[in-house]
Amino acid sequence: MSEPEGTEVMSESEEELAPETVSAELGFAGPEEELVAINIRMAEIREEVTADLLASWPSHWKNESMVNAKVGGRLGSHKSFQLLLQRRRVLDELLGTDSAPPPIDDGEDPMQSYANKMARGEDVAGN
Repeated sequence: MSEPEGTEVMSESEEELAPETVSAELGFAGPEEELVAINIRMAEIREEVTADLLASWPSHWKNESMVNAKVGGRLGSHKSFQLLLQRRRVLDELLGTDSAPPPIDDGEDPMQSYANKMARGEDVAGN
């Protein structure tokens, strides 16, 4: 009698749960090396998306926080970036690390600061 169909699916999902095996199959010495490569590629994708955004967005309202928000939105729909992010989370959990960059917290709402400068008549063209 043949095995039930669910058996094959279980063995495939068990392989997914072994990040060391996946790292080795991808040609990395281990999960740590794969994590470094993932972080490098994610940074490259972020730079590419940022460059594309800056080249195609001629707005006078462009400032660092607005660019970061738009880049974040574009990365949210970037399939390759999302796959790398998912794999990084798996590796972080396996290694007990947190390789995500820290959130940007300058203690000040940049849009409020911009509005305050405009209200005071200060030069905001450099933003």
